[in-house]
Amino acid sequence: MTKSLSMISAAALMAAVAFPAFAIAETPNAIVHDARNNQVKDERGNCVRTMYGVKDEACGEVAAVVQEKKTHTRLASVYFDFNKSELNKKGKASLDKLLATLHHKHIAAVTIAGYADAIGSDSYNMQLSKKRAETVKKYLNSHGFKHTDTEMRALGKSDAVAACKGLKDGKLHACMQEDRRVDIELSITTK
Repeated sequence: MTKSLSMISAAALMAAVAFPAFAIAETPNAIVHDARNNQVKDERGNCVRTMYGVKDEACGEVAAVVQEKKTHTRLASVYFDFNKSELNKKGKASLDKLLATLHHKHIAAVTIAGYADAIGSDSYNMQLSKKRAETVKKYLNSHGFKHTDTEMRALGKSDAVAACKGLKDGKLHACMQEDRRVDIELSITTK
């Protein structure tokens, strides 16, 4: 009986010594995996780690979190002739130049804001600035630039910047040119 007990003890001792060696051969994961063997990540995109395993497993020490930066930039202003909502040659050239720069950019949002000068009633200038913004949007769309998040604004004479006191007729109209515009602002996302 003692002999069989010592044989069982010896077998158990050998198994206890040998089994950890086999267990060590397969190193446990340092990163938690789900039932489908996908790495589990926290809300910041970092791997969830165990206290066991090799630190340099595929995910690395900390997964890089890609943050997008949005910049909101006025990229173009298109100027209009007095009391007009049609694009002139300079306006078309400005839009063509803008369209050429938009390739390969990730655009998050577009704002097209129409303005008018101080001549005329508020309601007339609001309608005119709306028509100008729509004209610019139609031109951009017809040249392949269509964006789902496009905000249209008709601001009338609310942001008049020209200082033209004392001028009359043609000189006054020429001075107020910068108030008769459409500004195109883009929110561009970069990584």
